[in-house]
Amino acid sequence: MMNIDSLDNCWTPYCHAPPLISERIMLDFDTLRTPPSHGDVLVEPAMDRLAGLVEQNRELIASYIFSLAGVPIGDLRKMVRGALCPDCRGPIIVTGHQPEFIHAGVWAKHVVASDLAKRMDAAAVNLIVDSDAPNDATLDVPGVAGDHAVWRAVRYGQLLRGGVFEHIAAIGDEACGAFEDDVRRQMGGLYDASCMPEYFDALKQAVEPRDWVDQMVHARKVVEQSFGVEMIEHRISRVFAGPLLAEMMLNAERFAECYNGALADYRRRYGVRSANRPIPDLICDGGRCEVPLWAVRDEKPRQRLFVESRGDTVTVYADSDMIGEVSRDDLLDWERAEAALCRAGACVFRPRALSLTLWARLLLGDLFIHGIGGAKYDRITDEIIRRYFGVEPPAMACVSASLMLDLPQKDVSPESLVEAIRLARDVRYNPQNYVGDVDEAKAEEAKMLVDERRSVLAEADDLKQNDRRNHRQRRAVYLRICAVNEKLSRLASPSPEEADAGVRRLREAMDERLAARRRDYFFAMNPRATLEKLAHALAQPDAFRL
Repeated sequence: MMNIDSLDNCWTPYCHAPPLISERIMLDFDTLRTPPSHGDVLVEPAMDRLAGLVEQNRELIASYIFSLAGVPIGDLRKMVRGALCPDCRGPIIVTGHQPEFIHAGVWAKHVVASDLAKRMDAAAVNLIVDSDAPNDATLDVPGVAGDHAVWRAVRYGQLLRGGVFEHIAAIGDEACGAFEDDVRRQMGGLYDASCMPEYFDALKQAVEPRDWVDQMVHARKVVEQSFGVEMIEHRISRVFAGPLLAEMMLNAERFAECYNGALADYRRRYGVRSANRPIPDLICDGGRCEVPLWAVRDEKPRQRLFVESRGDTVTVYADSDMIGEVSRDDLLDWERAEAALCRAGACVFRPRALSLTLWARLLLGDLFIHGIGGAKYDRITDEIIRRYFGVEPPAMACVSASLMLDLPQKDVSPESLVEAIRLARDVRYNPQNYVGDVDEAKAEEAKMLVDERRSVLAEADDLKQNDRRNHRQRRAVYLRICAVNEKLSRLASPSPEEADAGVRRLREAMDERLAARRRDYFFAMNPRATLEKLAHALAQPDAFRL
């Protein structure tokens, strides 16, 4: 394992020289572990192999000969890449995430994508998944209270129940100022040392944003560009559509079969027993078949999308609501299909996770860079590609990192909390073990209670062995045991109340330790020097693996 602190004086850039591909470069899933400590980074495959992986994928994708909704894959890639990156002539490196306050592990993907693109005369594209549904419109902000770490969720906007990022309204100057003030108060002395002042300056300067996502992306980009991170940003709500969507609608039953088969294979291979994990199967029932897309309408919660083919007509449903019809012929010409669906009020399609990465990996990028969770999850997409298109999928990369803020940490271990909980339970249920050190006046009472407890337990064992169905008597004996235990616990040291207080203290200390050791605080909350060291570490050619 390597750490950014080992790189203070050893960073040197290297020139891109793609290695000869003698064997296929693949992501080694066995190496994917969350970087455990501050400054740990993960790049898999190694940084000096990523250029070779890009060239390998380009060669593989060039060999594909299948079509989507009648459009050859090569032509479709030209269409998508031309629309999203019209000036791109070389490879395209893709990554993506929700438009939220990303932590350092996610930011590491941006750093590597940007750096690799510069080395290869390529472009880095970041897909902003604004069609996802956040839990709330808040930011977790750390701080210090006395000698311990704390955190608090600070609200930045309003979210309709079940709403998606693209529905969060832009915040005005007054709300932005209040948000900044709240964050500054919570962070205290951490604020001025961080990159948050730069972030808020940029947030206020966003020019005529359509919504919160535009503001958020603009502010993040300003901070990233100060570290030399350059990416082309595209919001999924504005770019996802076309022949892949049409292909899934035209062949919904077969696509669902391949999708569900890939899920079944994943569950079998990794011992997943739940039918809803990691995601539910697509449903096909009575001619109506689910496709892995969302319907997002009128700022309402997302709905699952279903299609039903009858003759030449494909009817589209949001859950059980019919929202449009389109002919199969029109679906073979996406411009006509889109016009027909929009006239019907159904121009509301957003991809789910697997259909998004399938689209990005097959039609846009030459390399997709995942985080750890996304890389493991996208093995399902690999299998969908094999089953549906009959080709080997392009390989992925995985990048992550951990940074932890300089917060006070309590010296407490999970083991000590477990032991305290065990003690608190034992004092209640085995108080006889804690009454040895009592004064002489209480010693006789303790002895009598211990003898009584032993006698009642013997009676309980006898009933269990010889009169198991005598529930009334067994209940009465159980209550007598409880009464004796309660009397003995008054003589115990520690008392149940003292043991419970010990558990509470350790829980509080553990909460403080967890607050201090969280790796998911917004990356801009770190000092500039720390982020610079992380960026340098990620650029090293000899790849760090944990």
